[in-house]
Amino acid sequence: MENKDNEAPITCTYDDFEPMCKWRREEGCDLLEVHGLQDFEREQLKVRINLGTTLVITGERPLKNNIRSRFRKEIKISKHCEIDEIRVKFGTAGILHVSLPKKTSKKISNSGDVNASLPSNYLIGLESSTCCRLKLAAQGMAVVVFAMAIAAFVYKPRRCVQVES
Repeated sequence: MENKDNEAPITCTYDDFEPMCKWRREEGCDLLEVHGLQDFEREQLKVRINLGTTLVITGERPLKNNIRSRFRKEIKISKHCEIDEIRVKFGTAGILHVSLPKKTSKKISNSGDVNASLPSNYLIGLESSTCCRLKLAAQGMAVVVFAMAIAAFVYKPRRCVQVES
């Protein structure tokens, strides 16, 4: 695609920042508060778990004159955390609240390796359910295509060649 009158392409400049994090430990749960996000909208924030071991919180929003404000926080998840029970809430004061419940002794002994069943980039909860359904549908299609490729590889028509004596 060509630019009008040989204009230079528009480039963005990023203003990276480090939001303040505050931890609170309670009996059955660790609570993380990420402060300094009052100018962000809920849709501009993402919270994911990578490989069942790292909580990744990112945010990006436009400022002005092609400048974007962004941040990225990576936090190691305790092996005693109940990953399926992590909850995220974005408050009106611009504080992101992350609840990391601890496994009970019964869950630790019976669960085995909980992290082994989690895919990389497991979504926790700030994106819309439509987005999640589309991601699941795409993953399902990828599985179907992969299965068809394997079936096509395994089932090849064989040529019969007669051996002349």
